[in-house]
Amino acid sequence: MKHETVQAGGSFLTSLVNDDSVFTPEEFGEESRLMAQTADDFLRREVLPQTARIESHDVELMAGLMRRAGELGLLGADVPEDYGGLGLDIRTGALLAEKLNWQQSFALTHEAHTVIATLPLLYFGNDAQKRKYLPKLASGEWIGAFCLSETGSGSDALGAQTRADLSADGTRYVLNGAKMWITNTAFADLFTVFAKVGGTEFSTFLVERGTPGLSFGKEEHKLGMRGTSTRRVLFENVAIPVENLVGEVGKGHYAAFCALNMGRFKLEAGAVGGIKETLAACARYAGERKQFGRAIGEFGLIQAKLGEMAARCFALESAVYRLAGLLDGAFAGIDPTADDAPARYHRAAEEYTPECCVVKIVGSELYSWATDEAIQIHGGNGYTEEFPVARAWRDQRLLRIGEGANEIVRLALINTLLRREKLGKLDLSVPTRKAGEGLDSVPALALLRAARAKWGNEVMEEQEVVAANADLVCAAFVSESAWVRARKLCERAPGSPAAALARTAAEAYTAMAAQSCYMSACSALARLEPGVADATIAVARLLPAASVDLIGLRRTLAQAVLQRGGWVW
Repeated sequence: MKHETVQAGGSFLTSLVNDDSVFTPEEFGEESRLMAQTADDFLRREVLPQTARIESHDVELMAGLMRRAGELGLLGADVPEDYGGLGLDIRTGALLAEKLNWQQSFALTHEAHTVIATLPLLYFGNDAQKRKYLPKLASGEWIGAFCLSETGSGSDALGAQTRADLSADGTRYVLNGAKMWITNTAFADLFTVFAKVGGTEFSTFLVERGTPGLSFGKEEHKLGMRGTSTRRVLFENVAIPVENLVGEVGKGHYAAFCALNMGRFKLEAGAVGGIKETLAACARYAGERKQFGRAIGEFGLIQAKLGEMAARCFALESAVYRLAGLLDGAFAGIDPTADDAPARYHRAAEEYTPECCVVKIVGSELYSWATDEAIQIHGGNGYTEEFPVARAWRDQRLLRIGEGANEIVRLALINTLLRREKLGKLDLSVPTRKAGEGLDSVPALALLRAARAKWGNEVMEEQEVVAANADLVCAAFVSESAWVRARKLCERAPGSPAAALARTAAEAYTAMAAQSCYMSACSALARLEPGVADATIAVARLLPAASVDLIGLRRTLAQAVLQRGGWVW
């Protein structure tokens, strides 16, 4: 099986994709499916039955569930076998995140441990550090936490004020400061902490629980994710050995941003699972609930919601696993014990930053929309805690904030593309043009060229225009991913219901994305006037895709969803 490994990050904007090189969910092998079944069984048998206790903030229960997950191998998927893990591919790790999502407090606890708390050590730690800590993290003997955010620095991570000073004898770093919104604090054994050496050089440290001077604030009372432990972590003259510096002094941003990049990807792999469960809950309810003598699923306005949910989730899932295949290609062949491992991990983790930004934006906003519509479908029952959609709505809201607020991620997406063009890694003057299927990148890049022509190096200050550009870029990647998957399904099973529905979903998603992008692009064009004729013509390319019978497409998908009680692929 070939995977899309030769294209650079962001190059979907400038080159045509080879369908055979794109990984799709239908291509998972038996080993991956068995691991996914293990995760699904664990969630349904051991986690979901404990939801009431989890929601009541039973942190001892959560710690026990995490250790049980470790026993089943669900904490060590990304950790190489050399360091006590399973060394699974990234696609399988994403599938585990998808299967564990429906209890989102557990899912976030799991992600905080397995991704942002573990990967900085795996990617940038030395061999001695990895051998000391990674086996404990992979087995669940120890739980990890990631300490980056502060009161005055959330999305602006490099604005952190926590500092680390080298002792006079050069044997210890002494940390002082405070971190906030730290997941897993109540039971974490190892804290990955970001602090500035001498107040200026942003660096990464490992701090063990029980170190003198380390203390914790009270549990935060949150809107959602009520089962997670979220506290401040306080450092008052916390002395740690110099051996606990991860990587080089002043290079902590490598660890922070690479972890956040992978975190964005894994969270949205989880979102795929959560949206599927939301759709299933809605399908069941719409089939059973009767009003005016009919099941509400027979009404067009309910079918519009179900069909849109299915189409958008199909497209998101296609994009997430396409990205998983890309990441597997980037990480292939890295020897985690080699001296050059940190440099290679760094290159791999940042290569597909644009695509990670895309799935973060699209996935978190789809999950938000889907759970809101789920409450609407459930009516008054949806507003009660007796049905799972209320909890899903509360919990998912964090995804548009965590791992970088979506406003910042939109800016980061375009800034990354511009920076890579400046470095000669991308030529954004050559957009991809497609015939008949999907959204091409012509509108996105034409709008970007017009914005740069008007504002030059100050273009990033025009945040509304940049955000409109980001939405066009997102739509191009996700629409293309959906169409590639639909074509591959048609090749694998020509004439099958699944293949036909895949084409319907791809066409529906493309139409919805074209409609939305056209409106935001027109606002940007108005800001750019006068002299943007080329961009105006390019944006008009969205109109044919936006003009299909979307009502009919959504009804077709909704009827399949209702018949099968949820997900149809």
